[in-house]
Amino acid sequence: MQKTFQIKNVDRSRIYPLGVSFEKEGLRISAVCSGADEEGIILYDKRHREGVRIPFPENCRVGAVCSMMIPGYQDRSSSYLFYRGDEVYQDPYCKQVVHSGGYGVPKTDLPRCKASGQNYEWGADENVHIPYEEMILYALHVRGYTKHRSSGVKWKGTYAGLTEKIAYLQELGINMVLLMPAYEFDEVMPENTVQTMEQAVLSYRQELPSEEKGEKKPRINYWGYQSGLYYVPKSAYAHGKDAAREYKDMVKAFHQAGIGVAMQFYFPPDMRSIEILDILKYWVLAYHIDGFHLMSASLDMDLIAGEPLLAKTMLLTGEGSAHRGAGIARNLGWLSDGFLYNMRRFIKGDDNMINQFLFHVRENKEELGIVNSIARWDGFRLMDLVSYDRKHNEDNGEDNKDGMDYNCSWNCGVEGKSRKKSIQELRLRQMKNAVTVLLMSQGTPLLYGGDEFAHTQGGNNNPYCQDNETTWVKWSQTGVGGELLAYTKFMIGLRKAHRILHSRTMLRGIDTLSCGFPDISFHGREAWRPDTSPASRCMGIMYCGFYGDSEEMENEHFFYVAVNMHWEAAYLGLPKLPKGKLWAFYSSTGQDIPEIEEAGSSQEICVPGRTIVLCTAKDAPSETEKPARKKGVREKGRRVVKADE
Repeated sequence: MQKTFQIKNVDRSRIYPLGVSFEKEGLRISAVCSGADEEGIILYDKRHREGVRIPFPENCRVGAVCSMMIPGYQDRSSSYLFYRGDEVYQDPYCKQVVHSGGYGVPKTDLPRCKASGQNYEWGADENVHIPYEEMILYALHVRGYTKHRSSGVKWKGTYAGLTEKIAYLQELGINMVLLMPAYEFDEVMPENTVQTMEQAVLSYRQELPSEEKGEKKPRINYWGYQSGLYYVPKSAYAHGKDAAREYKDMVKAFHQAGIGVAMQFYFPPDMRSIEILDILKYWVLAYHIDGFHLMSASLDMDLIAGEPLLAKTMLLTGEGSAHRGAGIARNLGWLSDGFLYNMRRFIKGDDNMINQFLFHVRENKEELGIVNSIARWDGFRLMDLVSYDRKHNEDNGEDNKDGMDYNCSWNCGVEGKSRKKSIQELRLRQMKNAVTVLLMSQGTPLLYGGDEFAHTQGGNNNPYCQDNETTWVKWSQTGVGGELLAYTKFMIGLRKAHRILHSRTMLRGIDTLSCGFPDISFHGREAWRPDTSPASRCMGIMYCGFYGDSEEMENEHFFYVAVNMHWEAAYLGLPKLPKGKLWAFYSSTGQDIPEIEEAGSSQEICVPGRTIVLCTAKDAPSETEKPARKKGVREKGRRVVKADE
């Protein structure tokens, strides 16, 4: 039985910020109260290991807040909980918790809170501001990204382990990482629950396994989309006992490498936007966080995006929420579901997708950032998109009823793994096609960690409860994975090098510079005549570098993206370039290098089936350098050769 003490000489302190902190005068406590007769704080220290109850004095209450100071109290090893009658609960405004053991270990006692007040030396570190048009966004799970034995890091599954991967992320070309929820939450789920992701975040209740259940491994909420202690970094993601310091060390290291850090937050529908705003401001100030992905059914984005402190902070939401406000400095962005599903369907060759494809290639907004992705955390990995026609979630224990039934995926002829060389080549080509479409579109690209080297989850599209090798990134970068990684690096570098490939605004398709070319144009079998019929799966896209920056204009950078998602080869006409320039092959998602051929006074290219070919402008050869022209130039109406699948 805990003892109750009446502390004499308790002073009223300032009300905000809410929480418990050490100050020069003593321990400052500011808590939201219910007005009950018996409520207060329980202090645990070496002297009173069972805890000392200190009631909230009436003379220290203002409205529903009790703010008081315990003079001279400086026991930094102490911890605390709040009480209300017989109920004991955590301080929702606490800034740190006592490390409660390993990940996935059921809690026998409610983890205690720690008072804040520890200084951290940030040095010259500042929040990073990366505009949406300059951003290469990379989402990952703190634990799963380095937990696998193949990760090669010392501190696997932790903030420190993530820091060990900074050099890799720099080489890949990433400049903003998005962490799945890394605030304090209880990952142990109630026994015998069946939950989809949406059910998990809406109906989660803490319940500890009973002794009768023996040593059965508890179910885990691996994703963490649930309520928690929003001001506290998750302690189980730290290799040491000071998660707050380790998290700050991680952010500081990322900033030194020129990479921003953003984090996902799930908020229940009944949480007020003013509370959410306080949480976001705290993470920006205390942890130098550079962005957030806000997941909630009720967000007042006019309030949040209009906060001056967050003017240069990435605020990413779903499409519906983003329409409510435009922010004050293009800080607001939305994650485009339309791009994800329409581009998947286009890449696998569905009918009637060409117009959606052309829209998403150009889509951008002056006032909002548009974030595009082909694969995300809540669905198939990129490798699984080309390896499975249907979900395989049996290991989740829900009879494969959880998760999305339709993923716009195609297994390329065989469900799951295949040793057939033609299948492997086709899958690699389709993944390269997805990467190309993602990085050649105007919106901000988002990659999910591991997709760049073909990480697979074995067809599980809802692994919210899988803390194992299903979700842990397997760092295999040989064969298909190695080739895809090299291609992804190449495409990221190309995008970053040319402004026309990542414009701030939507490309208009008109010649606003009177230079003879629009910023973007579309082409079909003949140049300037695109086929947008329902059956069309082929399109040539020309980007004019005059609309990039001054350096690009001087170098006359032009790019032509020849896209063929049909299963048969097709010809596309190449538009004439400025005098002295000709089209030249630059890259292809396929194995063969197609030739650019003369077609009268123009050029054309034969694009193999399910392939994207990239061409660029080069100086035309002089008369003495021109090769002898071959006789018998192919005639129109030639036979189209079926691609090898």
